[in-house]
Amino acid sequence: MADRERQTIAAVVVTYNRKVLLARCLDALLAQSHRPDAIYVIDNDSTDGTYEDLLDRGLTVALSSSEEGIRESVRTIGADSSGNRPVTIHYVRMPENTGGAGGFHEGMRRSAAAGFDWLWLMDDDLEPFAHALEALIAKKRYLEETSPRPFLLNCLVLSQDLADGDTLAFPLQEITTRGYPRLGVYHWRLSEVAEKVCNGLYRWACPFNGTFLPARIVTEIGLPNKELYIRGDEQDYLWRAAKKLDPYTVIDSQAHHPRPRVDAFDWKQYYHIRNMFVVNGHFNFRWLRNLKLIVLSLALGLRHGRRATALVVRAIADGLAGRLGKREQVHP
Repeated sequence: MADRERQTIAAVVVTYNRKVLLARCLDALLAQSHRPDAIYVIDNDSTDGTYEDLLDRGLTVALSSSEEGIRESVRTIGADSSGNRPVTIHYVRMPENTGGAGGFHEGMRRSAAAGFDWLWLMDDDLEPFAHALEALIAKKRYLEETSPRPFLLNCLVLSQDLADGDTLAFPLQEITTRGYPRLGVYHWRLSEVAEKVCNGLYRWACPFNGTFLPARIVTEIGLPNKELYIRGDEQDYLWRAAKKLDPYTVIDSQAHHPRPRVDAFDWKQYYHIRNMFVVNGHFNFRWLRNLKLIVLSLALGLRHGRRATALVVRAIADGLAGRLGKREQVHP
């Protein structure tokens, strides 16, 4: 690994049919006070003109073919007016939509194999503040000097819809002394955990939303499970990584993200329910967690009608049987 002061950083951004959001995300990355050395844009075969938009903006070039139908291009953006370092943008177009899980699997595989020391992971709807990466690097150096254990870091993910600097897009939870998430504890405001913040760090991470982790973790625990497709792949990877690394949120490293609709029900709920059976396998009392998942999921399905209930039943059956992968039958 390179000298600590010269460690290289690759941002990995997964996108699908959200070219406007992707443009905002990339603008934010290129405007960082400490730019990453490279950005890997993993495009899950978008059909909304994502590639053409990047081409028009000078962020990519003509595509060349590579293995298994994947097409890619490499474009280096020069130093900015502040003397910030050049950034190499790797645009990778997948031959089909592999979901967030497949996208992060591919992006982490490529960036780790390229020899980068640290990876900064995010979806296309994250918009990091200008000093987000600089703050992560500062806390990385602090922990390298003070912590006896390895670690991963995360941005503080603030609500873009209620931009008051306090409301969170995803809740901060709590970790028990045994390293498990504390059941039923969800903090939706930063002010609720102020007393638990120590040296600008809160012991939790919101995976794949500005997650900053050492690339060596790919060798130690592997890549995200692409068979999960979407929903839950990030939690599965967090708890796999947490066996090796302590997770922290860096309060000064902030990003905006739209707050998810918690009352919505669509085909994506199938993957969330199914994949939570995998996530529950990381914790004690798995059967109890699974029972709670089944009861709550059935109640959710019944509230949303017959088709929703059928999706829930299928998700429970597939989750218990370990049937993973993309399931075309549940898509609209």
